[in-house]
Amino acid sequence: MTHILIVEDDENIQQFLKRALFELDADLHLSFSVSAADALVMVQRQRYDVFIVDIQLVDYKGTDLVKQLRSIQTYKYTPIIFETAVVTEELRAYRELKCYHYLMKPYTKEEVQNIVAEVLEYLHQAKTDEQTVRIEQKGFIFEYRLQDILYIESFGKKMVIHLLTEQGGHRQEKIAGYSLKAMMGLLHEGPFVQCHKSYILNKSYIETIQKADNLVKLRHCLVPLPIGLKYRDQVI
Repeated sequence: MTHILIVEDDENIQQFLKRALFELDADLHLSFSVSAADALVMVQRQRYDVFIVDIQLVDYKGTDLVKQLRSIQTYKYTPIIFETAVVTEELRAYRELKCYHYLMKPYTKEEVQNIVAEVLEYLHQAKTDEQTVRIEQKGFIFEYRLQDILYIESFGKKMVIHLLTEQGGHRQEKIAGYSLKAMMGLLHEGPFVQCHKSYILNKSYIETIQKADNLVKLRHCLVPLPIGLKYRDQVI
């Protein structure tokens, strides 16, 4: 669950944001603070994933609050969205405080939802980038980052993991003792889908899908992968 702290002293705007964000994602956990002082207390009790901060607060400026938040290691890089009606504050917000985006008052529901959707996608991608899968082979454990796996090819109980290299190419690593079903179990939290009885692919790298030919082309791969009829719906 994503926890968002909204620091805003106008109750009408609070309710507007609440409706807009729950319409975007009903599973969001929203907290509200009317002042910078209260917000600083709240961040010590609860870990937040995103902040929406009004620049003009009842006690002091939102930019000063964010400066304090950035001094806390936990929130050094946490996405922050400013609400502002003061154009001159924008450059400071971007340059000094690493603001992710801003909402210019008066803003619309669509603007709120579009910006927060971008942040949620960013958080999801960041989480995926940190995820790994561990595979045991002959007494050794090998660890692979999920974002580096392009696709996995099966030959019975032997497999080839196709991995993205730093140069944009790909290399192969052979493993044994795993079925594709077992591999999907290990990869269930990542962006993977089985596209054929012999292939699992990383959806993040899909470039094109050729429906007529039942083929899927991945970025960084020269040869397209087949799409089995059994798996066609979940791929397309």
